[in-house]
Amino acid sequence: MIPCRKIGEFSVDYLEGSLPEADRAHFENHLGVCPECVRFFDSYRKTPGLTRETFAVGMPENVRQSVREFLRSRCKG
Repeated sequence: MIPCRKIGEFSVDYLEGSLPEADRAHFENHLGVCPECVRFFDSYRKTPGLTRETFAVGMPENVRQSVREFLRSRCKG
């Protein structure tokens, strides 16, 4: 069994399919018994897609302006 800290280290190789077979089996076994690592890995796996969606949708101009005004008011002084 691999420790939780290795899940983050192995995630990229696992998703790319380059994780050696023995490590892949340990990775999958760990996910089978550790709900916290499952939550981490699910969010890790979804992050690129969510980021693409966010940039594709874009921010409405009125929201963009409000954020700019808020930041300018906080950065003065």
